[in-house]
Amino acid sequence: MTTEPPDRLAQPGRSCIARWCASVILVVLPLTAGTVSPARSQFLLPARTDVPVLAPPKPLTRADLPPVERGERAGTGFFVDEAGHMLTARHVVQACGRIMVQKEGRTSAARLVAVSTPYDLALLKTAKTRGLAATFPRSVVSAPSGIVFVADYVNLPTSLARGAMLANASVGTTNGSDEAGHIALNTNITFGASGAPVLDSRGLVEGVVSRKTAVNRVLAVGAGGAKAFLAASNVRLQEDDRPQISGSASRAHRAASISARIICMN
Repeated sequence: MTTEPPDRLAQPGRSCIARWCASVILVVLPLTAGTVSPARSQFLLPARTDVPVLAPPKPLTRADLPPVERGERAGTGFFVDEAGHMLTARHVVQACGRIMVQKEGRTSAARLVAVSTPYDLALLKTAKTRGLAATFPRSVVSAPSGIVFVADYVNLPTSLARGAMLANASVGTTNGSDEAGHIALNTNITFGASGAPVLDSRGLVEGVVSRKTAVNRVLAVGAGGAKAFLAASNVRLQEDDRPQISGSASRAHRAASISARIICMN
């Protein structure tokens, strides 16, 4: 019968104490000048002098749950020519598997053509224009205290059923260089309005809704930035300073004729 050698790990008087001693030696060895021990360097945190990063402004897209869980998010867009091109907010169609356009009970597919680098804008292409194409002003006249109309496409039928609406927002003042090229709106519009046109008293597009910055404050990309983006994308937009609506017509009717619902499907 052979005898198994005793387990060396069961001999604390030899190997375990030896390991403990080695670890002690490693800890108590003095450091050379100009070096920091790895253990100590893990706790050397820099003094915090930077300004805390604020949460990004809340976009006006309908996404109560994360897109992966909900499966879709929606906003508003509007036709800008007779060839089926549409303008909407970039964040409405960002990272979409499919883009669908709904208008007057009909649904069709759309593809992403271009996105703007400086502004929250995106250009879509559908098979054809439904309704009317928007008209932009040659000279932009939006100014503080001006009265405008803006609404998400889903709520437009409600406005029309109530006798339509002439205006539901006023122009405010922008703050700082990060809001350059935008117009500020004092309005209570909410989810689903991203990408909606901002219409002045003539029914002309003065801006494109981008994001909400406060409870009753919304930023919209100004008509100048929107027109430059469309021109760079070779879209022949319509420009005119003459009214596109009659004196008895409402801006809600005009918005309904050029707008549609944009659905991003993941």
